[in-house]
Amino acid sequence: MRAIPDVTANSHEFWLKTCGHDTYWRSSGHARVDTPWNAFTHDDQALVCTLWVDFIVDVFDPQENRLRRFVRLGGRSREWKGVAISHGEAARDNLDRAIALRKPVFGYEAEPQRAALEQGERKVKHFYLNRAHQLQAWIGLRKMDLDERLHIEEAFQRKNIETDLDPNMPATLFELVEATAERPDVTRQEEDTTAIREEETDNERGTDNEGDAAESEEDLIEQEVEGNLSADEYAPVALRLLVAHVLAQKDGVLVTVTYSALAEMLGRRDKHGKPFPRGLGHVLGRVTALIEQASSQWPERPPLLTAVVVHSATTGPKAGLPGSGVGNVWPGYELLSRDDKRARVGIEYQRILAFGSRWNEILRLANLPPVEPPLGAGQGSTGAGGWAGGESEAHKAMKRFVLENPEFFGVPAGGFSQEEYALRSGDKIDVMFKSDRLWVGVEVKSRTSDGNLDDYERGLYQVVKYTAVLEAQARIDQPNNPPEVKVLLVLESKLPEVHRALATALGARYFDSVKREVAETAV
Repeated sequence: MRAIPDVTANSHEFWLKTCGHDTYWRSSGHARVDTPWNAFTHDDQALVCTLWVDFIVDVFDPQENRLRRFVRLGGRSREWKGVAISHGEAARDNLDRAIALRKPVFGYEAEPQRAALEQGERKVKHFYLNRAHQLQAWIGLRKMDLDERLHIEEAFQRKNIETDLDPNMPATLFELVEATAERPDVTRQEEDTTAIREEETDNERGTDNEGDAAESEEDLIEQEVEGNLSADEYAPVALRLLVAHVLAQKDGVLVTVTYSALAEMLGRRDKHGKPFPRGLGHVLGRVTALIEQASSQWPERPPLLTAVVVHSATTGPKAGLPGSGVGNVWPGYELLSRDDKRARVGIEYQRILAFGSRWNEILRLANLPPVEPPLGAGQGSTGAGGWAGGESEAHKAMKRFVLENPEFFGVPAGGFSQEEYALRSGDKIDVMFKSDRLWVGVEVKSRTSDGNLDDYERGLYQVVKYTAVLEAQARIDQPNNPPEVKVLLVLESKLPEVHRALATALGARYFDSVKREVAETAV
């Protein structure tokens, strides 16, 4: 008899209060398929797992003279079908992330309904709050040594626990141990849950993770969504739409696509006719799989195209960033600060643009029609008219205005002037003016940058970088009397308020709102 009575909980309330996961979001009748096998807590600081009591084995350790308990999680069974496959893949991704980032993993014991088991289903009869355990992963040589001493695998075999595991997705062995980290707070006040719901009013709940356990293909098919297509059916359409979007960009600025916008592009709507982005992470996962399959014989992996799709929220840690699924591709991404994440994503956006016309080769290898260039656009990766990241007419007009009006920027007329001036760092600056006493470089940002405000921030840092490079070149070229160096950022639009403090902190000079002058000189 237990010294402490069992404390049970409604599993719906448990997942809602502990992880902000609403298993009744469609209806209570869908709770079984909407219940995750594991999920991260509200603050993303711990992973919470369901531990089926009939999947746990007890092994006596004679060396330590105690009973030890083990469970295997994250493996794939060949018997899984439908929603179980998606749930299993999602659970594996979460476990891998938790282990890689050294986040604590907790398990709560659950007792299945006997009648359901006899029918080949697994439903929760009791979910025990007082049977909570921290889980210690055993992997590699340590796991092999432990198994050799305690014969743990034999214990699983004796209980006939998942003897049909797929060797391509093996389970991880976990031991149920005393907690060394703070246990997830399952007594969180109701107002906390309400606040989380309010943060999700942009209708993107669950779209931040390509492995969201509540968003299986079976879940999505059951919902009242126009078309009722599976992720595999949506993926080729989404791939071509994203390639077309990338190839239409201009001036090296990649405008992002929100989950809601992608749902609109796919014609994926709810019963009310509104774009339905929930679960698009699965679609993006299939898009990445298509790209990897098409490029499997290439020496280099293509850029992560799906990073173009971002959260639409304007505030919060996820605003404007891709879903957390990118962490599965970029090790250590989740450990970065928000600013460093933006910088990492910015690098990938430049790679995506530089990939240029090779995106059409990806489409061809995926047996999809290529994206045709706009009328008059070039065929190369830097063609005119914005094809594959080429230069817009607005950007050209800005450069012409700067080149033809040096006095406007404090530069005497009649000296050296050149567009696309090559620096010895391997960079190019849009316009360069030079005299014996003064060098002035000008970096231009057209109104295209309004589509991705981070490009203005990048421009400010370019001013800092180009200033340092030109000052170094000036000292080399004229060591006895180096000229004064200035680098300016010239903007067609107004510098966003959010970046003005940064410009002051960096000492970056800029001219903004030059639309009128550009319009007068543009033909």
